[in-house]
Amino acid sequence: MKLSKFLFGTTIGLAAGLLTLYYKQDQTVHAPAKKANTKIFDDFSAVDLGEFTDHLTLAAADPAALVLEQNEDEYVSEGSLTTPAFELPQFKQLVASWNALTPDGTAVQVEARINQAGRWSAWHSWGKWSTKALSGSVKHDRQDSLAGIDTDTLTVKAGVGDKAQLRVHLYTDNPQQTPVLKLVAASVKPLHQDLMVDSHEVTVDKVVATPAYSQEIRDPKLAPGICSPTTVSMAINRQNADILPEELALHNLDTTYNGFGNWSFSTAAAGSMGYRSYTAYTNIDGLRRQIAAGYPVGVSVQYTNNPDNGELPYVENATGDTTGHLLLVTGFTKLNGIDYVAVNDSYADSDADAKRLYRLDQFSEAWHSRIAYIIGANYRGYERLMQPNRESAELTASDEQTAFTLRVAGETISLTPQMIHQTDPVDSKATTIAYTLDDGGQFETTAQQHFDYADVDDEGRIKLNLAEIKQAHPNANTLTIYVVRMVAPTLVATILLTDQDA
Repeated sequence: MKLSKFLFGTTIGLAAGLLTLYYKQDQTVHAPAKKANTKIFDDFSAVDLGEFTDHLTLAAADPAALVLEQNEDEYVSEGSLTTPAFELPQFKQLVASWNALTPDGTAVQVEARINQAGRWSAWHSWGKWSTKALSGSVKHDRQDSLAGIDTDTLTVKAGVGDKAQLRVHLYTDNPQQTPVLKLVAASVKPLHQDLMVDSHEVTVDKVVATPAYSQEIRDPKLAPGICSPTTVSMAINRQNADILPEELALHNLDTTYNGFGNWSFSTAAAGSMGYRSYTAYTNIDGLRRQIAAGYPVGVSVQYTNNPDNGELPYVENATGDTTGHLLLVTGFTKLNGIDYVAVNDSYADSDADAKRLYRLDQFSEAWHSRIAYIIGANYRGYERLMQPNRESAELTASDEQTAFTLRVAGETISLTPQMIHQTDPVDSKATTIAYTLDDGGQFETTAQQHFDYADVDDEGRIKLNLAEIKQAHPNANTLTIYVVRMVAPTLVATILLTDQDA
C-alpha cells in the first residue's frame, strides 16, 4: 500500500509544534484529539510530490522548500501544491498566510476552501502576489453559497465550517526564475473558544527591546495608512533587518483594497525577507508565549482615548481614536499591582512617544479582532534576504546647488511632482524621497534617524537647498537620500557636505 506523507506544524493559540500526519488510501488521519485553530505547513521535505503537487519539486539548496520543476534547464510556467484537508474547530472566519520568495517575473497565489457538514465550498483566492510586481486581493470573488472572501478574510456565509484545505499556485514568466515556497498556513477564529478570555496560564514580566517608529512623521502622503508596514518593520528590524517603513509599504500595497493593511500580505512581506511569519487568531496567552520566546507581536486594534466616546474601546494613554489600526506588542509588566502591556504604537507624534504602556484589561478590549502577526526567527540560510533591495545612485547638482538630477549607471531616472504627491489611489509610480544627515546621533536602525522629505521640480530634479541644510546642520558631513519606489529597488545616493561650497 502506498504511504503518502505531508509534514506540517500545528498551533493551538501560539503553542507551535511539528506533527507528521500519515495519509493512507483509506484517508485515515492520526491527529491530535484537540483541534488546533492554526495549521502551518512549513516543511515540504516529507511531501509525496506525486500526490500533493503538480509540476513542483523540492528546492536543491533547501529541501524543506518547494520550487517549480525544470524541463531542459528551464522552469515550467506553473505548478501547484494542494494540502490534505485538515480538521478545525468550528469557525466563521479563516485567514491564510504564506512565506515565499518571488524573483523577477514570478508570483504565488494562495487559495482555500472550507467544508461544511460534508459539503466543500469553491476555492477562494487571496490574489496573485509578488514582491516584484503590483499585487492585489481578489476584485470579484467566486459565486459560492457556502463562503466568500473579502480582502484577507474568508467568511462562512451560513452555518459554520469544520474543515479546510489550502492550495498554492507558483508562477513564472521567466524560465530562468522560480518562486520558492517556504510556508503556507490557515488560522480560524473558533466559535466555541472565547479568545477574549484571559486564563493567565502563562506568566511573563518582560519587555523585548524593539525600535519604535511613529508613522505620523513618515512621508506625509503615506503616513495616514502605513500602520501595518510600520509595525512589521519594527518587528523585523528588532532582529537583523534595516528597512524603512516606506520601503516596506511600497512593497506591500494591495491595489484592490488600495491600502497597506492586508493582513496576509503584511506577514508575507516579512516572510519574503527571510522571517518565518504568519497571521493567526490567538489570545493574550498566545502573546505572552511569543514575548517569552523573545518575539514582539503585531495586533489589530480599535480604541479611543476619550472615556466618553461610547463607541470605541477606551484605552487610557492612547493617542487618539482609531477604528482600525496595527501596533506592536513588545512585552508585559506590572506596575503598582496593575497589569500592563508594553507596545510600540505608531499612532504617535514621535518615535520616542510610540513606546507606551496600556492597561492590560483595556488593551484586551481594544484587541477585539484577536488577529496577530506572528513574526519569528530567520530561516536558516536566507540571511542575504534580510535587508531591503537597494541600489547605488548618483546625484548631479545644478549650478545653484538647489536641484539634483538622479542617475543610475549614467541613466537619468524620471521623476515628476505627481509621483511624490499622489495619494488616492496610490499607483505604480508612487515614490518617496527621504533624506537624513549624519549630524552626530547614534541609532540602532536607519529608520530611527530624523528624516525629511524632498520634492522634485518640473524638470524632474530633486529639490535640496544645500546652503540652507548646511546652515541648519553645521555638524553634518554627509546627506544620504533614499528614493523609495513602488515594487522596485530603493535608490540610495550620498552628498558630502564638506565638498560643497557654503
